[in-house]
Amino acid sequence: MTPVVLAELAGSSAYGGGERYLELLFDRLDRSRYRAMLICPEPGPFVGRMKERGVETHLVHLAPLFNPLALWRLTRLLRRERVAILQTHGARANFYGRIAGRLAGVPVIISTVHNSLKDYEVSLLTRWFYIMTLRLTLPLVHRIICVSNSNRRDQIDECPAAAARIQTVYNGVDPSAFPSQPNRLKVREELGIVSGPVLVMIARLAEAKGHRFLLQALPSLIKAWPNLCCVFVGDGELREHLHRLAVELAVERSCCFLGVREDIDDILAAADVVVLPSLSEGFPFVLLEALAMGCPVVASRVNGIPELIEDHKTGFLVPARDPHALMVAIREVLSDPIAALRMGAEGRALVRERFTVDHMVGNTTAIFDAALHDAGIRIPIEKRMAAVSYTHLRAHETKANLVCR
Repeated sequence: MTPVVLAELAGSSAYGGGERYLELLFDRLDRSRYRAMLICPEPGPFVGRMKERGVETHLVHLAPLFNPLALWRLTRLLRRERVAILQTHGARANFYGRIAGRLAGVPVIISTVHNSLKDYEVSLLTRWFYIMTLRLTLPLVHRIICVSNSNRRDQIDECPAAAARIQTVYNGVDPSAFPSQPNRLKVREELGIVSGPVLVMIARLAEAKGHRFLLQALPSLIKAWPNLCCVFVGDGELREHLHRLAVELAVERSCCFLGVREDIDDILAAADVVVLPSLSEGFPFVLLEALAMGCPVVASRVNGIPELIEDHKTGFLVPARDPHALMVAIREVLSDPIAALRMGAEGRALVRERFTVDHMVGNTTAIFDAALHDAGIRIPIEKRMAAVSYTHLRAHETKANLVCR
């Protein structure tokens, strides 16, 4: 039987959590069931990255905020390719995708929420526009996938009528991609780290990630561990500002700004603690990857992070914007290596049990199948097993929601 045509409309063409989700999804989709294509809203590194992986990729510019020509181009592409499922990612893509999908006659439209709108780094007017347009276009969407129960609750707060359409599917990683006995020396030798603990923060250099709070926590930590090295991986608009702040705090000699790196497993292998002091997050892949590597984690208690990190068991949770609390938690990890090892083992076991890429893709495709069934599109008999897991997903989600209340 002919594979179902699945179009994924990305939220951006940079490389962040939403794009990591798509990369993993495309890697694991059953090619006999889906003919999958990627649509990107602007040029960027993600476009080239996915083309190199052999993914059918289209570019449809979705700027400015409301662009009738872009809507027409997206509609024409969806109609021409006979798309059966359109999954969209982020507020802009969700808005355009709902309208274009309906105009093109796409049978199944699924919006995906990776971050809460209240945390978007946009103006109040833009945020209001997104909230209003997503409320108005709610009747056009068949399912809404949220990557955490926190995001799910925020969506319902913004649009109560959406509750019946929303399901949580957690992000996941491939545990086998992260060695249980990694080479801790490779990156340490590259950076000239002879001794002393290594802190690692992997995040876009943006205000929402909270780098400055980690920098402000460093002076006290360096007094206790003079050879401490804090490694920052990522790039962004705050690069120069963070360099200057490190100089002002007199911690620049203990900081390494590496920019964008591909060897994330090697970076994590060098870490004694992985730190993520974000002001907002959905369900961050970097923490999943850190746990999969057995790294102790210190992170902000925001959004979906407490659904992944259990305080004092798989990591430490601290209030956002609190460098003192951050310092205390990092000091506690560094001061007790035995507890840190135990924490790392708990984190690795958690990812293997609950947050694998197979769970993520299986639960996502189960939602695809259920929506196709509701739309009257026949699923081949021999390939209906994924749809069975939809019932289990709903049962698990109901239980999780009861626990979260």
